Formats: sequence, C-alpha cells, structure tokens
Amino acid sequence: MKIFMDKDAKEKLKQYDPKELLLFVLKYYQIEVLREYGNKIDVEGDFTVEIEGILRYKLLWKNMVVAPFDDLDKLCANISMELNRE
Repeated sequence: MKIFMDKDAKEKLKQYDPKELLLFVLKYYQIEVLREYGNKIDVEGDFTVEIEGILRYKLLWKNMVVAPFDDLDKLCANISMELNRE
C-alpha cells in the first residue's frame, strides 16, 4: 500500500479523519483492532497506536514508546513485521 509515499498524496490525506484513516490501513494489513478509546487504538501483539495529529502517530508496545510515525504504511508494516516474528 504505497499511497503514503509522495507529498501530493499526503496533502490529500489530510482531509480525512486520522482515526478513520488509521483504522482503514490497519484493516488493509489485517491487524486486529482490540479496543478504541479516545485518541488511542489497541491492536494485537500488545501494540497501541496513539493519534497525535493529522498524519502523526506514535507506536507503543506495552505502554513504552517505540517510535513516532508520519507514514501509516510504515507504521502498519512495522507492526505486521513484529507480529510475524511471534
């Protein structure tokens, strides 16, 4: 899913709700959503994604910050890669 690569695509994505966009990409990567609350979404593998703003997300694992992301493709690919290690 390489829609997040160029600047034009990122500008167009800013018109969408960041949470809905995140849920869409998680579904695309077949990452199970366990719980939604406020600006956070818990997913399988003890990961949480915190929405910090438009196209700005923070990945947490067991409540410890892993990394910030401004590219949902990279964020979900990272989660998917970690899930496949288990």
